[in-house]
Amino acid sequence: MQMSDGERLIIVMLAEVMEALKLDQEIDPALVKTLVINNDGWALKRKYSGIFHSEAPSDDVVSETTNILWMWGIIEHSIASLTGVEANEAKGWHWTKWDGFDGNNDDHYGVARTMIEDLGEFEDSRKGINLNSHSQTLLPRYRRMYEKFDAHVKAGKASPLSFDALRDLCS
Repeated sequence: MQMSDGERLIIVMLAEVMEALKLDQEIDPALVKTLVINNDGWALKRKYSGIFHSEAPSDDVVSETTNILWMWGIIEHSIASLTGVEANEAKGWHWTKWDGFDGNNDDHYGVARTMIEDLGEFEDSRKGINLNSHSQTLLPRYRRMYEKFDAHVKAGKASPLSFDALRDLCS
């Protein structure tokens, strides 16, 4: 990351203000000041990668994230509504809850975090859970599930999902 002399001066001054006011924030002003003075912009970008993300997620990623979170809300609600033998069988299914997105490699993670933590969307079932799956294998799985789920939605059979539909999606 390249910073002009003026930008570096402003950052150092703001860091010193934060230090003097003893503000307890997510950003460490002493570290920021040191990195800027040492011209280690690369380290700032590494430490605070969420601030320096190269570009905003596409509308397609936002839409797909919304669809996946919505799908999982319906799946989880439908599973919670099962009783008796069906509920017992569902306990053995591999996919019974949303496990997040890969925070290191997937733009969906940042979109989901913003939707849930900042905008308050989907927070009924998502607030306070770990959103980072640390796995690149889940997004392809979610996409395959959504294709099947979408067929149930278009057929008017998604709220709640039938036991057979849940078995098809989750086992």
